[in-house]
Amino acid sequence: MDTTSLDRLLCLLEVRLHAIGVCEVAHGWRLRLPCPDDVLVHYILKGSGLVTTGRGESVAFGPGSLVVLNPSCGEHEISEGSGGAELAEWKLVSNPLGEGMMRFRAGTGETSVISACSTISADCAGLDVFERLREPLAEDASNEPAIRSAFTLMLAELASPRFGTRAMVEALMKQCLVVAIRLQVERGELSLLSLPGLRDARLTKALLEMLENPAREHSLEELARTSGMSRSLFAERFSQAFHRPPIDMLKQVRLHRAANLLRNTRLPIQIVAMTVGYSSRSYFSRAFRAAYGTDPKTFREQARLKREEVAEEEQYA
Repeated sequence: MDTTSLDRLLCLLEVRLHAIGVCEVAHGWRLRLPCPDDVLVHYILKGSGLVTTGRGESVAFGPGSLVVLNPSCGEHEISEGSGGAELAEWKLVSNPLGEGMMRFRAGTGETSVISACSTISADCAGLDVFERLREPLAEDASNEPAIRSAFTLMLAELASPRFGTRAMVEALMKQCLVVAIRLQVERGELSLLSLPGLRDARLTKALLEMLENPAREHSLEELARTSGMSRSLFAERFSQAFHRPPIDMLKQVRLHRAANLLRNTRLPIQIVAMTVGYSSRSYFSRAFRAAYGTDPKTFREQARLKREEVAEEEQYA
């Protein structure tokens, strides 16, 4: 994948942070953590050791490492480099650490490993960028102060939440992911963005056309021309790479963009529909309900109520 296309893709990257905490492992111990519902990111603040999944896969880390796991990794353990004879289960060693954060400590005595851990989701217009990440991944970011400072700021923000805290921490997490991807690109690899279709520059051209211009009247023939392939070859390669036909992907991108507009603007629903490429409001509403389980009007109202609830919580935190 050429760096210009990757740069365009990263501009569309959306990151949501669902939870954050601190993991501490004392000498001679190991900490077992649950299977994450979303992607789990560890940033190692102190120490060296191993992250081992329930399937027996291990990755080594050192100070400044960024370790990424997805739900397929299952339960996992953090231990110092020499391993640990004593096991601590997360449920038995968890304690609140500021507003909305948890602290997990395995063992007493000298702390060998400290990790800031967070569960996140990341996508480009609804396209999960970690969809095919099956094995744990460790990236050495020890020479990248931007990542350490970002995690320090995230922990501080969540310890004393204020107006804009969620927007701040999600922007900081995106910064960390972009820096990690930059390090991989500079080495000539790209294992963090695990979608196989991104490794074919021809498919990436068509994908970016959908992501950046969802309202255009794209046809299979037009997208194939953009990719420089025949219609049949493009449809076959795209479906193999992204596990859905091109037009289904376009529909997903459009509805994801519509959901964002409904959450974040007061545009009339008819205008939202036209903005993402639907000329018929009724057809848009049926497609939206099929994708999100509710009609656009109700979705917008639920999003508004949720925003007010979060704002009230932050006001009285």
